[in-house]
Amino acid sequence: MAADRTIRTCNEIWSKGDIAWLAAILLLGLLVRLFRIDHQPFWLDEALTSQRIHLGVNGLISDSFTNRHMPTYFLLLQLISQFAHSGDAWLRIPSALFGAMSAGVVFAMARRIGGRSAGLVAGLLMALSPLQVQYGQEARSYTLVTLLIAVALWGLLRLAQDPARASLDLRQQGAERWGWGSYVLGSIGALDVLGDAAPWLLASNLSLLLVWYRLHASASPLRDAFRRNWLLSAAAITLCCVPFYGEILTASRGHMLQNFNWIPELSWQHLWVVTGSVYLMRMTAVVKFDLLHTAVPVLGAMVALAACAGLFRVRHRLEGRVLLLGVLVLPVLILSISLFKSMLLPRYILWSAVPFFVLVGLGVAALPRRTLPVAITALFLMGAVNLGPVYRVETKPRWDMAAATLAANVRPGDTVFTADPNAPTMLAVLQPRNSTPIQANAVVTSQLDQAMARWKQGGRIWAVNGRSALGEREELAAFKSRMAALGSPAVEIPQGKEITILMFPAPEDAVAN
Repeated sequence: MAADRTIRTCNEIWSKGDIAWLAAILLLGLLVRLFRIDHQPFWLDEALTSQRIHLGVNGLISDSFTNRHMPTYFLLLQLISQFAHSGDAWLRIPSALFGAMSAGVVFAMARRIGGRSAGLVAGLLMALSPLQVQYGQEARSYTLVTLLIAVALWGLLRLAQDPARASLDLRQQGAERWGWGSYVLGSIGALDVLGDAAPWLLASNLSLLLVWYRLHASASPLRDAFRRNWLLSAAAITLCCVPFYGEILTASRGHMLQNFNWIPELSWQHLWVVTGSVYLMRMTAVVKFDLLHTAVPVLGAMVALAACAGLFRVRHRLEGRVLLLGVLVLPVLILSISLFKSMLLPRYILWSAVPFFVLVGLGVAALPRRTLPVAITALFLMGAVNLGPVYRVETKPRWDMAAATLAANVRPGDTVFTADPNAPTMLAVLQPRNSTPIQANAVVTSQLDQAMARWKQGGRIWAVNGRSALGEREELAAFKSRMAALGSPAVEIPQGKEITILMFPAPEDAVAN
């Protein structure tokens, strides 16, 4: 009862202490994302981002729709690129900013429902989640979508907390303008940035249905007014999003789910990787479907227990049911699709961590008050230690090293053969600045017959074994076997964990040696 009373008495009045803690969460979230932000090289998705923003506006928009992406985020990066002149790390900085802001919104949500302690726990988890930090250091739009859905969820929770105010005409004094405005604008923004936000429409409308049902069950005269506001919000979201999705549908010729064969088939291991990385503070490799070593193994179990306690604490309240829908709808929907077409990836359910961490915050905040400072301090220390491997472990293939090696060693007449068909893109984007482009001295191809023909004409072959994105990787032994007609490689150069370069001399050189 005491815990429920704490939840009910939380309101919008923020003290200086609340503002100071919010600032601390924002700063922490930003620092851990900016630290060594350029340590990992680009992987395929980021390389494609770099290529796309260097197209003209029309080319950028066309390329985005053709590849089933919204152009919004890429237009933002293209605009920023006018003011950035050094390195590629700046492409990741917007993601770091959006990720830090998401931690701040999570703090605000949990603080509103469960008090400052709940906000601190939820905000810390969002700030220090290895997966959230990983995507906060990536030149893609996932953290922006997560931020926008967090804003929309904050608005939705306001509506669920006070259905009477949510039912008032928005022109009336006392109407819940902040709630409806945040929900509608956050939803539109998320949907117009990335299609991964589409399941949010199902989660949010189920939540609004619960609010309406509560009014209907109590025979409240406000139920029709709430339904009017609900329909107006749905109309606004639809009008602002349908044209963009229509363009994607047209560009993809109606095949929205094609070309996803690279996603691993659904399995128990698959489920564990997704669950552990999104919710249980684990780190995942980008190009292979596996969880990496965790520095604090017990942290995941503690987070899971706290989430269950938080859900139990608010199980009878509309806010709790809204949070539960926010956690479950996205993974359950993607899991259902994956029974027929594998679609379950950590980044596709990334935003469902927002309501999950709020529930964890509510669970920890139920501890006796005298133990809370110790619990929060311990959580911060464990989270910080747990984040360490993010900055040390190689999670993306070292195509930057491979590009530098090839740029320094290829000579006119050479051929670079890559096992991965996307590797030529990686080599072009990541080759060292101010060096002669690899393509200026050598032909870069993923066609083995073309490479073999050039070798027979007297050219050397640099064969590169490695992958640029998630998918099956050809083992080095099998790759060498496929290249057996060229003889034994004269040079074998490992480039990180995922890539190996083999150099096969020209036929006449092989005879001379």
